[in-house]
Amino acid sequence: MEAALRVLMSPAGQDRDEVFNQGVIARLRSEGAGDNRGFAKSVLTEIVEEREGLRPLRWPLLIQTGLISAAASIGLLLLLQTVIFDETTSGLTRSLEPLSPAGFAARIERSENVHWSESTVNRVRDDGWLSTGLLQLESGTLLIAFNSGATTLIEGPAELSIESGNRMFLKSGRLTAEVPPAASGFTVNTPRLNAVDIGTRFGVTVEENGDSELHVMEGEVEVSRTSGNSVATLVREGLALRADNRTRNELKPIPYAGDFFKLQLGEVSEPQPALRYSFNETVGALVEDSGSTPLFDVPIIAPGELDRSPRRGPGKSGGGLVFQPGETLDVPLSRDFRLESPHTVTFWIKLPPKIGQSDQEQILEYGRDGLSWKVSCNLESGRGVRGALKVACAEGHIIGSTDLADGNWHHVAYRFIGGSESDITSHLQLFVDGKPETLSDSRSGTTRPSRAGNLRLGGGKTEGFQGWIDELALYREAVSTRAIQNLID
Repeated sequence: MEAALRVLMSPAGQDRDEVFNQGVIARLRSEGAGDNRGFAKSVLTEIVEEREGLRPLRWPLLIQTGLISAAASIGLLLLLQTVIFDETTSGLTRSLEPLSPAGFAARIERSENVHWSESTVNRVRDDGWLSTGLLQLESGTLLIAFNSGATTLIEGPAELSIESGNRMFLKSGRLTAEVPPAASGFTVNTPRLNAVDIGTRFGVTVEENGDSELHVMEGEVEVSRTSGNSVATLVREGLALRADNRTRNELKPIPYAGDFFKLQLGEVSEPQPALRYSFNETVGALVEDSGSTPLFDVPIIAPGELDRSPRRGPGKSGGGLVFQPGETLDVPLSRDFRLESPHTVTFWIKLPPKIGQSDQEQILEYGRDGLSWKVSCNLESGRGVRGALKVACAEGHIIGSTDLADGNWHHVAYRFIGGSESDITSHLQLFVDGKPETLSDSRSGTTRPSRAGNLRLGGGKTEGFQGWIDELALYREAVSTRAIQNLID
């Protein structure tokens, strides 16, 4: 906390780049600032690690700072109050927009004989998406997929809280966590211990009084007490520890019982895209669709418009398309494709370091007639990271934090979880190279019911992009993070 506050409240803060300030505020929004939920204790340090590339702050070190940490806590409250409510703060000056609702951090992928408490029923959407907050599972088993790609299998009865896309709190119950490399660092907090994944699979049980056990099935997990003697311990595969209420004692080794944790719930099925273009054709005028809907084969050269057609070239895998500003490829869509419905768009893209030949660098547009989802490379001065992925709809947008204009191939995706009049800052998520994007800027905006009508790659001479695109897929559902990550392998 002390190191974080030094960055955010230093005298140099007055001269800090506006993009940094916007990124901090966007992250605070994504964690629910202003909606009275409060913050998990690691949020501020996570922000600074992301923004400044600092060495991760370990909580044992913070505990050792004693009075300094206490003073920093008071400073943090003052800082957050200043960031959220005071528009004249010298270090973080900007005109604040209304804070958007907290986003959806995880989704129930599968369930079996689940029964929720009355207080929880209304917190779970019909499609399984979960926002942050406490959930009470009276009985049954469910598989929760986090936005990071980590999954947890929860066995009821259990009480748990979704903290973020890569962190949860288990108040009581039993879980098995499986964490792919892209989600390394997935954290499970309990009343007695904090477990940070470094490997691939571990189990946690929490008794009614809060006493907790950790069993590591694969890889390694860093574990520490929540309070008291919080020196971190590295627990390797085949080992287990227990944390009770004797907070000054070291964590107690116990016999390993990882074989008793449930590892799977039902069969895993891969989602099928409605449209898929690999652009591997070497001859002919058609680009072939291999998606699950009736084929939308489209001509790469529109009749009489040779100058508006992209050319074939090497892609990320096999062939691809090369675009210049003004070159487009249009795919007419049936009535089944709607803007307010859940959908996911994924593709590989390579952008040259020199961007800015056109005004917007628009990559694709899903929709038409002024009402559409627009995906572009951000060029807006003073708003978000230049060169980052930007997705906009109506008056709203979100901007990632990874500069894509570096001459390398990147896998990008956006996922909309659906809903008419939904705020895109809470219902829209970005991914670059399989990892959820930290937002550098956002603006609230709502979707409206409408047919999509058309999918256009590229844009006009004043807004089109220059670069390569390959392996494009459009899903008519909000697919899981793991499914997005599997497209990269």
